[in-house]
Amino acid sequence: MGELKLQPYHHYLIRAKWIIPILSKPILDGAIEIKNKKIVKVGKFKEIHREAVFVKFLDFGETVILPALVNAHTHLELSGLRSKLSPFYGDFISWVRNVIKLKQEMSLVEIRESAKLVLYHLWREGVGIIGDVGNTAITLDLLCNSPFYGYFFQEVISFKGGYNLKEIQFKAPSSNFRITYSAHAPYSVSPLLLQAIKSYNKKRNKLFCIHCAESLEEIVFLKKGEGPLQELLKERAQWNENFVPPGVSPIKYLDSLKLLDEYTLLIHAVHVDEEDLKILEKTKPKICICLGSNLFIGVGIPKIKEFLKAGLDICIGTDSLASNDKISVWEEMKTISTYCPDISPEEILKMATLNGAKILGFDKMGAIFPGYYPNILVLEIKDNLSEKPGDILRTLINAEKEIKFRFYV
Repeated sequence: MGELKLQPYHHYLIRAKWIIPILSKPILDGAIEIKNKKIVKVGKFKEIHREAVFVKFLDFGETVILPALVNAHTHLELSGLRSKLSPFYGDFISWVRNVIKLKQEMSLVEIRESAKLVLYHLWREGVGIIGDVGNTAITLDLLCNSPFYGYFFQEVISFKGGYNLKEIQFKAPSSNFRITYSAHAPYSVSPLLLQAIKSYNKKRNKLFCIHCAESLEEIVFLKKGEGPLQELLKERAQWNENFVPPGVSPIKYLDSLKLLDEYTLLIHAVHVDEEDLKILEKTKPKICICLGSNLFIGVGIPKIKEFLKAGLDICIGTDSLASNDKISVWEEMKTISTYCPDISPEEILKMATLNGAKILGFDKMGAIFPGYYPNILVLEIKDNLSEKPGDILRTLINAEKEIKFRFYV
């Protein structure tokens, strides 16, 4: 894969058989003009090249150009668990226990080297923006010294509520990454601490991120205050004897704590009922779908179609190699296409690009549009390239492909 980091003095005209802008329909025989590290024009090649002067022309021939992908949720520090866990098919608690045990056995060197490999793989797969969650900052410098943009979420786990939420001390050496706290889940962070984390992020204009409604065990715990999750908290010396179960679903619980709004990102959201959907439609949090992870653990399939009907913004995450065989946004798109055939390829590609970029706060990325940054991929598709817009989008998701070149800033 060739690549070019764009500089202010670069002025390019790039042509391909197909341009996928995301914000508009695919363009056959399209072109992109790039100047001063910004996209200045997008359209038909025959129209743009007439006015483009003193440019370097790059003709990529029978290829497809689209924005770099967004992996909105992963855990780099769990990358060393590749192939150490098999699919659990519904046994969520056994999976959690195994992750805890295996993570404790990993050395610092193993964690960092595995994370490096995954970052390399993500770059080769065309990802440009990452939402990474970690209990420690072991991988933070790897992110900050990489060409990626994104968020690093310092994850808080404390059901007893004794966590001291200080101002985050480590700072990103570049402006490409934002750093803040996230809450692990409604069953592993106390109610007051959940509200404190949300308040911390709100004051700093940061995104509040939390795993939510991932398993049936989570439902049982919040409704009755018992079950396997209570047992796990007791084993981990994290049980709070003063906890009064709210007696409601995870969505209703978070809503009762005033945690749901457009600056909240819910990871998974698998177990959601009709009343939950009404709350989500009203409060408008963002949703991150990690379908590969949900299938690996066997917790169910999120109601993507219903989320879209409710007007919710959806992005895509891979989760970690502790709950997925592959860290591939392409595979996640293909899986969504397979399990949710009613979701259009246009919508799936939007989830994997523009939506993820917007949700993570990168408003001028994720699309090929004048004024946006040209973080773009040039793909060679192994199948014949159709000249029909609908066909090319389906092919892009499902066919074998290779990234021939990428531009980034």
